[in-house]
Amino acid sequence: MNTPRGVWLDDLTRQEATSRFDGNAAVVVPVASGSAPWPHLPLRTAPLIARALGQRLLERLSVVVTPVVDADFFARHETLGQVLVERLDELRSLGVRRIAILEVALSPAAPLDVSGDVLMLRVRDAVDADEYATSCLMALDPRSVRMPLLPAGSRAQAFAGERAMAAQVDAFGEALLSKWPDLI
Repeated sequence: MNTPRGVWLDDLTRQEATSRFDGNAAVVVPVASGSAPWPHLPLRTAPLIARALGQRLLERLSVVVTPVVDADFFARHETLGQVLVERLDELRSLGVRRIAILEVALSPAAPLDVSGDVLMLRVRDAVDADEYATSCLMALDPRSVRMPLLPAGSRAQAFAGERAMAAQVDAFGEALLSKWPDLI
């Protein structure tokens, strides 16, 4: 197994984080919403997918990934926006100058609206969000999928989930490298 290039923010000490931020590190903030509106998937589906995508990104690129923000804990979209603004302000106060938000939205919702200097990476509007979420969860934690409740005719497969997440990480990696080429 290769050594990850990036790191989870909560694995760093304050001094280590400040040192990385002084070194112009890019920070990825995963935001998950629309957790499992389907009866066969647990409520933690969107956060689990967001964390998995964050993990795959930090294995490839020299990024710092924050803990997942679970938008479903906020009653109104405006409140989530306020929380995100506060989180981004806090990161900036620590010296972060390069921020990307990785948004995993499994159900229809207004896209997050943040300042122009933040790179947005979105998992949205999948052709079939149920198949996507189910396939990803089959790949990440198959025991959590309630198979007896799976809709008849479902084509969800763990391999499809792995492929979908790999394709997203490829696209996100390209977007990050396009904006900040030194992340390799």
